[in-house]
Amino acid sequence: MAEILKADLCIIGAGALGRMLAIDARARGLNVILVQRPTELAGQTTSAAVQRAAFLASANHAQAAASAAALGLAKAAPKPGFRAIGERAAALAEAAAPAAAPAHLVAQGITMLTGPAEFADSRTLRLGDSLIRAGQFVLATGSTPRLPDLPGLDQVPFFTPDTILDNLRKLSHLLVIGGDAAAFELAQAYARLGAMVTLVPQGPVLPGFDPEPVAVLLRALREEGVDILEGAQVTAVLPRSQGTGIALAHADGSLATLDVSHILVAAGRVPDLDPAVLAALRLRRDRQRPDHLQVTPEGQTSSARITAIGGAAGVFDAPHALRQAAHVLARASGAAPGRIDLQRLPRLANTRPALAQLGGAGALLPVRPGQLLLRASASETDAARATGRLIGGASLLVAANGTVLGTTILGDGAAELAAMLALAIDRDLGAADLADLLLPPASLAALLVDLGRQYRALHPPSAWARRWAVLRRLLP
Repeated sequence: MAEILKADLCIIGAGALGRMLAIDARARGLNVILVQRPTELAGQTTSAAVQRAAFLASANHAQAAASAAALGLAKAAPKPGFRAIGERAAALAEAAAPAAAPAHLVAQGITMLTGPAEFADSRTLRLGDSLIRAGQFVLATGSTPRLPDLPGLDQVPFFTPDTILDNLRKLSHLLVIGGDAAAFELAQAYARLGAMVTLVPQGPVLPGFDPEPVAVLLRALREEGVDILEGAQVTAVLPRSQGTGIALAHADGSLATLDVSHILVAAGRVPDLDPAVLAALRLRRDRQRPDHLQVTPEGQTSSARITAIGGAAGVFDAPHALRQAAHVLARASGAAPGRIDLQRLPRLANTRPALAQLGGAGALLPVRPGQLLLRASASETDAARATGRLIGGASLLVAANGTVLGTTILGDGAAELAAMLALAIDRDLGAADLADLLLPPASLAALLVDLGRQYRALHPPSAWARRWAVLRRLLP
């Protein structure tokens, strides 16, 4: 007779997101079962994110050393040690999340099971001889790299963003196929560490970002030596006895070949949806993307008891995935979870300069009557002058009533500044309030103060407000 296990929440997928959700749910007193699949894949995990951040940090330090002469320091050519860089990044990733280790999860009262699972129906998950019945099931199975259908690609070794950081050898000429944030981040990092890098977006460049700052970013990357072939297409991969040949069709229609030593395929991701797990459910698929489930922004599938979060829901950026997890927690705890507003979720390209975007700003949206688009240049701030990194700036879209609708920021601290504005938007603060930020000298956030002052200059107090201010000073 099958053993029946009951839980408030059953999470399928024990990656970083699944484990974090299990810990938070248990902390709220919920009974939690966490199912780890036998072939659990690495990918969008906290440890992988830490590994990439550590690798990018090494590359950025190499660039700082190479450009030290501009700050009055003796120029020193960096000598990257790929083994040392890779081993440091891996060690940091391994040490990053001890709280999520299986033994720690079990000690907190989380039931952790490993094995092939399949839904018997929307209320029951079968795992071996056990039947799991839960108030809510959560698919947190992550995602896998999308591989383009390129002739010859399956005949040569290649990296993906999930595997390239395990390489401990220098890459002499790296071809990056893809145009998303991961493609540009890794292309720049390897160029900064001395590799020759050619990037073929194979489609749109940084889709979803404001094209205006994207153009500035591309110019900065090219000046660092990244060869970006906009509009070009890799048409075939040509295996050779030494190296790899690449057949290219340029934007103007001309054809060319390229010799490279290694290939990184960073052409996006697809949900990791195990057909064996979901076979009995017949969850609806997205009509435009059949490899995705049909889900709401909160991750709700066509089954009321099953939610997908993160990569399983086709969400590949951390802020949105974390909001989905918070939504699941609120719902499982009996709270009113509210809706997720996609316009309020920041997105980031962790290049240098970094690019962050929140809501609609700049060229993404036409400015409607009554709205205002403000711009500030990084080169006019003390922080940029002090560091010598003058590229970039910020744009702010403001509603007719003065509330902030969105922003695009290019430059140092872009992610942190976007997070500050996300909080301002959540609290319904106005653009004028940015002028009142109290900052230390030479702060990166001076960009926001500049934008706030611009708004105030365009919206001086009314005559009635000025008279009221005078009257208040006269009152005892």
